[in-house]
Amino acid sequence: MSPSLYEKVTGKNPDYNSILFKAVPDAKDHVEDVGQNILGNKAALSVSYTSSVMKQLDDMLSSLDVVIVVLIVSAGMLAFVVLYNLNNININERKRELATIKVLGFYDNEVCAYVYRENILLTFFGVLLGIVLGIVLHRFVIVTVEVDACMFGRNINFPSFIYSILFTCGFSLIVNVVMYFKLKKIDMVESLKSVE
Repeated sequence: MSPSLYEKVTGKNPDYNSILFKAVPDAKDHVEDVGQNILGNKAALSVSYTSSVMKQLDDMLSSLDVVIVVLIVSAGMLAFVVLYNLNNININERKRELATIKVLGFYDNEVCAYVYRENILLTFFGVLLGIVLGIVLHRFVIVTVEVDACMFGRNINFPSFIYSILFTCGFSLIVNVVMYFKLKKIDMVESLKSVE
């Protein structure tokens, strides 16, 4: 910002209290010596280097990477447990209906497809709702995590949405594979039992 622009924007004369300089690539080894020389002047209170600030930010972000991995793994495990329990409850409550379908001559694959249609629909709506709520949660987390020294980008890259959709569909597929064996074990005699 030029002094005239500063004066125009703030209505005050600029107060020069900082010096910013860029070292040439060959002088990077001598930057600390220059900093010590500047600190030798009584007018200088402190010297900071962008390289050290960048290193601190990299350290901070690398510690955040561990937290992000833990959150992703936990979310994946939670998604698996929720999908598994929903399917398990669905199958247990409809055991007689599914057994009747088997008695009527449906093959195991057809019975599974009957149940899987509901799972696919649930997964589809879960993905849509998850994307919307994920955007809101992302904005909240980014604003909460930011400190005065740094600002994080608020945009979400398109591949992130693709990965989240693939992870969700992957967990749904795993649950469907696990449930296939449970559906295969449904006994056809179950349909002949009286309602308790």
